[in-house]
Parts: sequence; C-alpha cells; structure tokens
Amino acid sequence: MPRSIFLKTRQNKTMSQALTLAITPGDPDGIGPELVKKVFENRPRLPKGVRLFCVGAVEPFKKMGANIFEISSPSDLDLLPKGRAMSSRIPIIRAPLPSKKLLRQGFQAGWSIERATGLVLDGSASALVTGPIHKARFQAGGFNFPGHTEFLESLCHSRGVTMMLANDQLRVALVTTHLAVNRISKTLTKKLIQDTIKRTAYFLSHDLGISKPRIAIAALNPHAGEGGIFGDEERRLIVPAMDGLKGKVSAVLVGPLPADTLFALNASAKKPFDAVVCMYHDQGLIPVKLVDFKNTVNITLGLPIIRTSVDHGVGFDIVGKGTADPSSLIAAILLAAELASKRKKKDLW
Repeated sequence: MPRSIFLKTRQNKTMSQALTLAITPGDPDGIGPELVKKVFENRPRLPKGVRLFCVGAVEPFKKMGANIFEISSPSDLDLLPKGRAMSSRIPIIRAPLPSKKLLRQGFQAGWSIERATGLVLDGSASALVTGPIHKARFQAGGFNFPGHTEFLESLCHSRGVTMMLANDQLRVALVTTHLAVNRISKTLTKKLIQDTIKRTAYFLSHDLGISKPRIAIAALNPHAGEGGIFGDEERRLIVPAMDGLKGKVSAVLVGPLPADTLFALNASAKKPFDAVVCMYHDQGLIPVKLVDFKNTVNITLGLPIIRTSVDHGVGFDIVGKGTADPSSLIAAILLAAELASKRKKKDLW
C-alpha cells in the first residue's frame, strides 16, 4: 500500500499551533450543509488545535435545526463559548442574497468560495475545504467557470493548476479536467503534460515529504497507441514531454503505460507508484473512486493556498434523508490540516 496521505494527521493528536480551516458547504440545496453539520457533531475525530468555520448560506442550517453562531470574520471564533456543550456549534459567515437576475443557490455557493478563498489568501485562515457545487447552477449564479478548480485558479491568479484526487491507496493527477471527450486530443500539449507532471512531483516531495517519488504516466490511447496504429499522441506528445523533463524534476517517471493494465498492476505491486498522471478526467477518477470512494479527497495543485475538497457531487436525491456520508469531507479536513501544519512549521524555520 502507498504511504497514506492521511497517516501523519491521524497519528498527530495534538498540533503545536492552532490551525483555522474555512469550509464552504457548496450548493445550499445539496448535501453539503448536512455533511458540515455532521462534521461539527463529530469533532472528537478531528485533530486537537484545529478550528473550523463555515462560509455559506445559513438557510439550510436553520432548516436542519443546526446550532449556528454567525460571525463576520475568523477572529470572531475567539468569542465562541468553551466546553463540550458548544462542541457542535457551527460558526458561519453568512452568504448574502443575490439580485433577482441570478440564481440564489449558485450565487451563494460562488460567493462563499470567493469569500473563503480571500480569507486564506490574506492569512485569516490556514486552508480551504470545499463542499460540492452544481456547476450549471453555479454558472447561473453569475460565476462563468466550469467548476471549483478553474474558479480558484482565477481567484488566486495562478499560472495553471492541476486537479489531484487521492486516498490511502491511489493518487491520480489530471492533465485535462472538465472537458468533452472529443476535445481531449486537441487540447493535449507537451507543455500541459509537463506542467502536470511538475506540479505532481512538487506536491509529492514538498508537501508529502516523499523523496524521489515514482510517478506513472498513463497513455491516452489503447495499448499506448501500439506504435501509432491506435493514435500517435504517445510518441508525438507524451514521450517528448517526459524526455524533456529528464534532470528537471526530482522524480522517477515511468511510461507512457496502457491505462487498462496500469491500475491493476499498480494495485498488486509491492511498491506502487506514488501517483499516476492521467490524460483525462474519467481515466483517473474511475479507478481512484473505485478503490475508495468514501475517503477520496480532491486537491488543487499549483495554488498559493491549500485547497482540498470532497470527491462527490451535490446528492440532490438524498437531501434530507440523513444518509449523506461525511467521510470524504472529514478526509478532506484531515488532509488540509496536515498540509497546513507542515507549511506552518516550514514558515517558522
């Protein structure tokens, strides 16, 4: 089994300094608010010294009868009463209502992400943990982005980002993300592949502390193109991209490997790869969710802030039934706390 991305946080029961994590529940009509409520009710599972607050619509929390405490900034957390009786109380920065021209749910989801991101950028919070949004409603709310990843890239003025999904068994990084299948080949470039590999290698070594990580590069076509019979992207783009990084990244790159056997061989290997770079969305997300859907975390690489997220959608069909599983959100919080703690220690040095 690969080195767990959560291992150090789960063993570190007491952090040396308090960390403040901002949580956005996502779409107000989805399962995000219910998951947040369950997390606050499950505080004993979180590391000591980690403070949580929410940025989002208050209406769904009131509807559930949640015990909320409205704040205007993270500094107001110091005003919260102490003791176990207050352990389930949810501090929340209220998302306002939009103009009549915008969809309320989409606007409140987008506003919350923007506000919480700003708080992390200015140092008021240590990391951002996001709940699921509905992309069409998000856009109808006035935010013209395909999803979280692209919106955060714009908010943080980043020069490119990479979506990674990870659990204790597998980490995958995506070269392309929310893109129609018929556009994948046209979008792939040598630079895009190289940038993804570099961000992946940096995260594995710098944030997770893996010395000389081993990274598998998935082929795009069946049988890795079979010498060009089934496509030439491997020899035209992927191989040159890998060759161009020799001596430029502190990682062992292997591939391009046929995706139909790569993940099966990796799962049974004595020393699995530390990550797999995949060419498109479903190539990476199907295997990572198959091995551990409940505890998979979405991580955005390339941002100046730490951002983790759940790996699932809004779950409109199960809202109000009490069956929504907070495992992925808890895993996202644990990983955000681990990464923030490591970065804080480096800053202190």
